[in-house]
Amino acid sequence: MRSTLFRPFLALVTFTLTTAVQNSPVRALQAPRGAIYVTHVTLINTVTGKELSDRTVVIFGDHIADVIAGQKAIPPADVTIVDGEDRYLIPGLWDMHVHAVDAERIDSMFPMFVANGVLGIREMGTAMPLADIAQLRKSIQGGSRVGPRIVAAGPILDGRLKPLRPNFLAITTPEAGRAEVDTLKRDGADFIKVYSWLSKGTFLAIADEAKRQNITFAGHVPFSVSALEASDAGMSSMEHMFGIYLSCSSREDGLRAEMLKSGPNLGGLDRIRLEAHDAADSYDPARCARVFAHLAKNRTWQVPTLTAVWANAQGFNAQVTSDLRLRYIPASVQQRWSDEAKSSRNLQPAFAKFHSEELRILSDLHRAGVLVLAGTDAAWYQAYTYAGFSLHEELALLVRAGFTPAEALQSATIDPARFLGREKDLGSVEKGKLADLVLLSADPLKNISNTQKIEAVIVNGRLLDHKALDSLLMEAENAVKNR
Repeated sequence: MRSTLFRPFLALVTFTLTTAVQNSPVRALQAPRGAIYVTHVTLINTVTGKELSDRTVVIFGDHIADVIAGQKAIPPADVTIVDGEDRYLIPGLWDMHVHAVDAERIDSMFPMFVANGVLGIREMGTAMPLADIAQLRKSIQGGSRVGPRIVAAGPILDGRLKPLRPNFLAITTPEAGRAEVDTLKRDGADFIKVYSWLSKGTFLAIADEAKRQNITFAGHVPFSVSALEASDAGMSSMEHMFGIYLSCSSREDGLRAEMLKSGPNLGGLDRIRLEAHDAADSYDPARCARVFAHLAKNRTWQVPTLTAVWANAQGFNAQVTSDLRLRYIPASVQQRWSDEAKSSRNLQPAFAKFHSEELRILSDLHRAGVLVLAGTDAAWYQAYTYAGFSLHEELALLVRAGFTPAEALQSATIDPARFLGREKDLGSVEKGKLADLVLLSADPLKNISNTQKIEAVIVNGRLLDHKALDSLLMEAENAVKNR
């Protein structure tokens, strides 16, 4: 193995990138100078789940210009060379469930994503105007801001008369649902996000209008419909497996009736108890097998967000509440998380049991051929989740649920590309695709935790070495100080 990752020519480029990041918070990635050659690297083929040894990947502009086998690649003298010997190259990772596109959060969360190799996110509900999101994308694309690619819904459509948060809208009639789908499609939303308290009629109207407008919809399966009804209505992805737990329960009708009787006044803990814990306790394997077969046939994707309850399952122990990554979280948010931890510790046994059931049900779902995407629910209101970092933890939890490391990696690379209809551009390291790449020092197919051993990131054709990635994390930390 060579003693340095980068050949001497790269020293000036690395210095320039690092300096730009240090001097201007999450800004100013320079356009690449000529071609970049990643030489003699082991390429992880996310389509097949196999390894391709001794490949040279040529990057020009923002695309992969070529992938060359063996010793056939002889780099010209005027290119940037990245030594990939004894290293592993994967596509940029995607987190398919976050709440990060918010004016308060982007200066912290966006560099955290990129520093962790998470180069694409699906924003699952934001109050930021869609026109502002379009401008944000342009600044990232042009290199004036460091950040991931963004696929975004607008605000979340829910049936509560009083919206839960600023990123929610009260949609209480089918007519209002159709009108909001029209508005969001016109304003540039990539998809429609639906939530738990929509009435059945309103949900079906939104589904019908989304189909008419040729825009996908995803989110929570409302309590008013079953997972099978939502799937048949065309729901593209179901989040957190909440609808799955109910549809797999031998007590489905009774639990659903109890939730609907309480209506939106149902307390958060009672809702979780009914929707998840009690449903999981009454899991019926035969019933669930029929549900899974139906979802697999309809190609209805699941985003389990296992990390969202991991801290609860640990009882908010010292490992959770003393996490060094709290430096990237504002003090006011840390206090809110701490208060939640103190008030919820007595619920640890129930959450631990649920987390175990969650992994078991996901294992059955996966074996049945239901499609799965990696997502974390990373948000400042989701206690002890961390932009970018949590995605690696989600992959490890998928492996605990029975995924192979290759399958877990696919859930954050090629599968998001397939789900988004962007296989031609993203999801694998192939000629002609966009140059979003992560260079690792260890093999992720041997141990999925090796996705955290990042030596360099190439984001939209722009190279960031380890020092530059450290600088991004410093900027993330600085962005939340005094907030």
